[in-house]
Amino acid sequence: MASYKLNVARIRGCPQPAEVEKAMAAFGLPEAEEFGVLNHSATESAAFGTIVRKTQQAVQTLDEEAGEVTASAVERVHVYPFGVRPEGEVLEVYAGSASSIEQVATFFSSCLALPTVVETIELDVLSAIEKLGKMTKRFQLRAARISDYAHNSYMAGAYAPKFLDTQHGVNFLEEYVDYISSAQVRFAAEAGLANVHLSPKACFRYSCHEDDQPTVQGIVRKLL
Repeated sequence: MASYKLNVARIRGCPQPAEVEKAMAAFGLPEAEEFGVLNHSATESAAFGTIVRKTQQAVQTLDEEAGEVTASAVERVHVYPFGVRPEGEVLEVYAGSASSIEQVATFFSSCLALPTVVETIELDVLSAIEKLGKMTKRFQLRAARISDYAHNSYMAGAYAPKFLDTQHGVNFLEEYVDYISSAQVRFAAEAGLANVHLSPKACFRYSCHEDDQPTVQGIVRKLL
């Protein structure tokens, strides 16, 4: 079972795919720039690419002979594969967390100088759970994370319950709907079970058999 990510945002003002690909090809992989393009392609309706972002991180090491701790800079590389569909105003990033959307947005507006505006998509987690229950087979609400939970005056804070019964889990989430940080669901796909993590920022993590990946990704897209 392999793991995948799908972070979705709305993008406005994006040119046609061919123009986006042309801009990526022109930018390339410059040595002195923070961002670079690893690959790019386009169809009539979408442009795809993989960009990298280089950062410096200080790593401390111990010099036992001198009895000193020294620090040296190490370059880290973050990889962001993405797809953009200008007509539907959809930006998808297939790695990282919600911050990966911000990095791709920065690359588009600053490095490629495109007139794009990227906005977060808010996902109604409870509605998504209801939709998945109708669209899929053997559906289960498995767990959730609540950011602000108070059982009584002696207990308060983040809470991550696991559910043995889907309806009981839904009832619990309805009571704390404003504080849902994430929910984990499971359903049956063709080659096996698929596990999906939902978040209010339309950032999804899912694991499934590799043969089911396109199907599960398509199901997740229908939640938006």
